[in-house]
Amino acid sequence: MKVYIVEDDWGVRDALVELVSGLGYSVQAYGEAESLIKAGLPGSGDLVLVDLALPGVRGEELLQQLRRLARPPRMVAISGQPLAEIDSALRRLPGIALLRKPLAAEAITALF
Repeated sequence: MKVYIVEDDWGVRDALVELVSGLGYSVQAYGEAESLIKAGLPGSGDLVLVDLALPGVRGEELLQQLRRLARPPRMVAISGQPLAEIDSALRRLPGIALLRKPLAAEAITALF
């Protein structure tokens, strides 16, 4: 399994990379959705952590695109937005798990 992290906040992205790679997983990290799309989309055995409030192609749009893949990866949304905004986005993405920022290491490790 490869773990993809799409997070525009470099501090959060770096901390996630350190945590997940420390668990022994291969990690690819991107600051925006467009970079992930250009690099190649993940497969069904992969995990993708996506910030909902990305610049450019928003996290919600990326998650919708990933869901349309023939063999979509497992996806988790992350967000520090107000709950009303998160609820609005996730209503259009039923079944997508959510982790609220600030992220707890225990919540991340529980994904594995």
